[in-house]
Amino acid sequence: MRQLVELQGHAEDFKSLNAELIFVFREEADGVDGLKKIKDKHETTFTLALDADKKSSKAYSPEKMTFDNFVIDTSGVVRGIVDGTLRDRATADELTKVLRQIQSKD
Repeated sequence: MRQLVELQGHAEDFKSLNAELIFVFREEADGVDGLKKIKDKHETTFTLALDADKKSSKAYSPEKMTFDNFVIDTSGVVRGIVDGTLRDRATADELTKVLRQIQSKD
């Protein structure tokens, strides 16, 4: 949850870059109710999604313990990947850097 909280503090930066952050949870014991609790507890404005059967997210993260962050354009094309680990997730600075690079190429 540390990443969610850190990124929420930069929500306006992402908005100014015309980016929408979506967090896909693969393991949430309480299902959608658990996501609602997380959203309320951390007061996040980001979309939280659940892929408990790992069907959709498997295309991006085939390994069991993958913590990478994907920048995907509106056409569904992966435009950038920021590597992550269990302890070290992508920061707002890393993600905004990728977003700016993509925008400068377009």
